[in-house]
Amino acid sequence: MDSDQNVGGRDRLIRAVLAVVLTIVSLRWLRSGKRKRGLLAGIGALGLGFNASTGYCGFNDTLDIDTTADDDDVFAPDADDEPAADESTDVSVDFTSSGDTEASNGHASGKLTCAVCEDPIVPGERRGPNDDGAIVHESCE
Repeated sequence: MDSDQNVGGRDRLIRAVLAVVLTIVSLRWLRSGKRKRGLLAGIGALGLGFNASTGYCGFNDTLDIDTTADDDDVFAPDADDEPAADESTDVSVDFTSSGDTEASNGHASGKLTCAVCEDPIVPGERRGPNDDGAIVHESCE
Protein backbone atom coordinates (compact mmCIF):
# COMPACT_ATOMS: atom_id res chain seq x y z
CA MET A 1 0.00 0.00 0.00
CA ASP A 2 1.39 3.35 -1.06
CA SER A 3 1.12 5.84 1.80
CA ASP A 4 1.87 8.99 -0.21
CA GLN A 5 -0.79 11.67 -0.25
CA ASN A 6 -3.00 11.63 -3.31
CA VAL A 7 -5.93 13.74 -2.04
CA GLY A 8 -5.46 17.47 -1.69
CA GLY A 9 -6.94 20.90 -2.04
CA ARG A 10 -10.63 21.26 -2.54
CA ASP A 11 -10.99 17.50 -2.82
CA ARG A 12 -10.01 17.13 0.85
CA LEU A 13 -12.37 19.90 1.90
CA ILE A 14 -15.28 18.33 0.02
CA ARG A 15 -14.54 14.93 1.56
CA ALA A 16 -14.43 16.45 5.05
CA VAL A 17 -17.77 18.20 4.56
CA LEU A 18 -19.34 15.03 3.14
CA ALA A 19 -18.01 13.04 6.11
CA VAL A 20 -19.75 15.42 8.52
CA VAL A 21 -22.99 15.29 6.52
CA LEU A 22 -22.92 11.49 6.31
CA THR A 23 -22.26 11.27 10.06
CA ILE A 24 -25.36 13.34 10.78
CA VAL A 25 -27.43 11.32 8.31
CA SER A 26 -26.12 8.09 9.79
CA LEU A 27 -27.07 9.10 13.33
CA ARG A 28 -30.55 10.14 12.26
CA TRP A 29 -31.15 6.88 10.40
CA LEU A 30 -29.85 4.81 13.30
CA ARG A 31 -32.14 6.65 15.74
CA SER A 32 -35.16 6.13 13.49
CA GLY A 33 -34.52 2.38 13.29
CA LYS A 34 -33.08 2.18 9.77
CA ARG A 35 -30.01 0.18 10.78
CA LYS A 36 -28.70 -0.88 7.37
CA ARG A 37 -28.86 2.63 5.93
CA GLY A 38 -27.35 4.06 9.11
CA LEU A 39 -24.45 1.60 9.06
CA LEU A 40 -23.75 2.22 5.37
CA ALA A 41 -23.79 5.99 5.88
CA GLY A 42 -21.54 5.59 8.93
CA ILE A 43 -19.04 3.50 6.97
CA GLY A 44 -19.05 6.11 4.22
CA ALA A 45 -18.49 8.86 6.77
CA LEU A 46 -15.54 6.98 8.27
CA GLY A 47 -14.00 6.43 4.83
CA LEU A 48 -14.38 10.03 3.72
CA GLY A 49 -13.15 11.26 7.10
CA PHE A 50 -10.06 9.06 6.79
CA ASN A 51 -9.43 10.39 3.27
CA ALA A 52 -9.79 14.01 4.38
CA SER A 53 -7.62 13.68 7.48
CA THR A 54 -4.76 11.62 6.00
CA GLY A 55 -4.84 12.87 2.42
CA TYR A 56 -4.74 9.30 1.10
CA CYS A 57 -7.43 7.46 -0.87
CA GLY A 58 -7.10 3.83 -1.95
CA PHE A 59 -9.43 4.30 -4.93
CA ASN A 60 -7.39 7.27 -6.13
CA ASP A 61 -4.24 5.16 -5.75
CA THR A 62 -5.76 2.29 -7.73
CA LEU A 63 -6.97 4.57 -10.51
CA ASP A 64 -3.73 6.67 -10.49
CA ILE A 65 -5.60 9.86 -9.64
CA ASP A 66 -3.63 12.54 -7.82
CA THR A 67 -5.44 15.71 -6.74
CA THR A 68 -2.50 17.08 -4.75
CA ALA A 69 -1.08 18.62 -7.95
CA ASP A 70 -3.54 21.48 -7.42
CA ASP A 71 -1.65 24.08 -5.41
CA ASP A 72 -4.80 25.16 -3.56
CA ASP A 73 -4.56 22.93 -0.49
CA VAL A 74 -7.07 24.55 1.83
CA PHE A 75 -5.68 22.80 4.92
CA ALA A 76 -2.08 23.91 4.44
CA PRO A 77 -1.10 27.33 5.83
CA ASP A 78 0.28 29.80 3.34
CA ALA A 79 3.73 31.24 3.97
CA ASP A 80 2.48 34.79 3.46
CA ASP A 81 -0.37 34.32 5.95
CA GLU A 82 1.94 34.38 8.96
CA PRO A 83 1.50 37.56 10.98
CA ALA A 84 4.56 39.68 11.45
CA ALA A 85 5.83 40.08 15.00
CA ASP A 86 5.67 43.88 14.84
CA GLU A 87 2.11 44.00 13.49
CA SER A 88 -0.26 44.27 16.42
CA THR A 89 -3.37 46.35 16.70
CA ASP A 90 -5.24 47.23 19.88
CA VAL A 91 -8.93 47.90 19.41
CA SER A 92 -11.13 49.63 21.95
CA VAL A 93 -14.87 49.95 21.41
CA ASP A 94 -17.21 52.13 23.47
CA PHE A 95 -20.75 50.78 23.23
CA THR A 96 -22.42 53.64 25.10
CA SER A 97 -23.36 57.04 23.79
CA SER A 98 -25.40 59.96 25.07
CA GLY A 99 -28.42 59.04 22.93
CA ASP A 100 -28.23 55.32 23.64
CA THR A 101 -31.62 54.03 24.84
CA GLU A 102 -30.02 50.90 26.29
CA ALA A 103 -27.77 52.95 28.56
CA SER A 104 -30.72 55.06 29.65
CA ASN A 105 -32.66 51.87 30.46
CA GLY A 106 -29.96 50.73 32.84
CA HIS A 107 -28.23 48.16 30.61
CA ALA A 108 -24.79 49.64 31.29
CA SER A 109 -25.18 49.05 35.03
CA GLY A 110 -26.49 45.53 34.48
CA LYS A 111 -29.96 46.31 35.81
CA LEU A 112 -32.91 46.83 33.51
CA THR A 113 -35.15 49.76 34.43
CA CYS A 114 -38.34 51.08 32.88
CA ALA A 115 -37.78 54.18 30.74
CA VAL A 116 -41.12 55.70 31.87
CA CYS A 117 -41.41 55.03 35.62
CA GLU A 118 -37.68 54.31 36.34
CA ASP A 119 -38.64 51.21 38.40
CA PRO A 120 -36.49 48.10 37.95
CA ILE A 121 -37.81 45.41 35.64
CA VAL A 122 -37.46 42.03 37.32
CA PRO A 123 -37.04 38.72 35.49
CA GLY A 124 -40.37 37.27 34.39
CA GLU A 125 -42.11 40.66 34.32
CA ARG A 126 -43.78 41.54 31.02
CA ARG A 127 -42.02 44.31 29.15
CA GLY A 128 -41.47 45.61 25.64
CA PRO A 129 -40.30 48.57 23.61
CA ASN A 130 -42.35 51.75 23.42
CA ASP A 131 -42.69 54.01 20.38
CA ASP A 132 -39.19 55.44 20.98
CA GLY A 133 -37.61 51.97 21.22
CA ALA A 134 -37.00 52.19 24.98
CA ILE A 135 -37.79 49.21 27.21
CA VAL A 136 -40.83 49.82 29.43
CA HIS A 137 -43.25 47.82 31.58
CA GLU A 138 -46.22 46.52 29.66
CA SER A 139 -48.48 48.61 31.94
CA CYS A 140 -46.42 51.78 31.27
CA GLU A 141 -46.85 51.68 27.49
